[in-house]
Amino acid sequence: MLILVFGGSGSGKSEYAEKLALEEEKDPRWYLATMQNDGSEEGYARIRKHREKRKNKGFQTLEWDRDLPGRLDAWEKRETPSVILLEDLGNLVANEMFSSGGALKDADPEKEDMMRKWITGPIDSLHQQGHTVIVVCDILDEDGPLVGKELNRYDGWMAAAVRDLAERADQLVEVIAGIPNRIR
Repeated sequence: MLILVFGGSGSGKSEYAEKLALEEEKDPRWYLATMQNDGSEEGYARIRKHREKRKNKGFQTLEWDRDLPGRLDAWEKRETPSVILLEDLGNLVANEMFSSGGALKDADPEKEDMMRKWITGPIDSLHQQGHTVIVVCDILDEDGPLVGKELNRYDGWMAAAVRDLAERADQLVEVIAGIPNRIR
């Protein structure tokens, strides 16, 4: 099963996605954390906060901020059907775009084959292997494109990734003010 959970910042989408993951009967439950540590104390504090929130919930954590295809190829647990919660798609796209050596750093967002290779393809692969994959993502800017060339590129990559995943998702759920609204 592939589930796409989306909503605005602070909407409760992450809590809802965790609840879904914990309700699944498959075990183990993997939390694929994509937040990249920028080396600052604030960055470390945010990661510690997220680790603490997951503590004692039954998740095994994988902190993979980019190169999802390479890491999945090397991950020996990938063939045991489980639940994988990817938190979150926006971080993964941003890390591949803006990090030194990121796969999408200089790529054109019109090249959807690149996005599929580095972002949605590995997610699809996990889904096809029998895992329940729950992907969390922010709602894209509904008021128009973001400001600046790089942010517009990010907006383009995110829109392509969300469309690609939504097309195949078994469930689409928008969370507003902590209330899940299942679209499909």
